[in-house]
Amino acid sequence: MSDYKTEIGKRISYLRELNGLTQENLAELLDCSVKHVSCSERGASLFSVEKFLFLSDYFSCSLDYILKGADPSDVTSSIPTCMVEILQGNDEKERDLLMNYLNMYARIRKAGEPHNDENE
Repeated sequence: MSDYKTEIGKRISYLRELNGLTQENLAELLDCSVKHVSCSERGASLFSVEKFLFLSDYFSCSLDYILKGADPSDVTSSIPTCMVEILQGNDEKERDLLMNYLNMYARIRKAGEPHNDENE
C-alpha cells in the first residue's frame, strides 16, 4: 500500500487552500494545534474520526474523497453529505423539500439558457 497518510494529508491541504484557509484557521476550526494540522498535512499523523467527519461536512466532500482519493468529479462523491442523508432518510417532508428545491434550481437554470430556435 502506498503512503496513505501522505496522500490524505495532501488532499486535506488541497481542500484547505481551495477554501482560502491557513493552517491556523483550520486548527481553530478543528480545535487542535497548528502543529497537528501541519503534521497531518505532511502525513506524519492522522486526525481523529470526529475531525475527518467535520472536514467532510465543512468542505462538502465525501469521506471517500478525503480518505481514499475518490474522484471528486464523480457526482456521487461531490454531493454534500447532508443531502445524501436527507435523500436516504425516512423524513418524507424533508426529502420532498430538497427535491422541490432541486427542481426549482433546474427550472431557473433552464430559463437562463440561451434559446436555440432555428427559426429566429
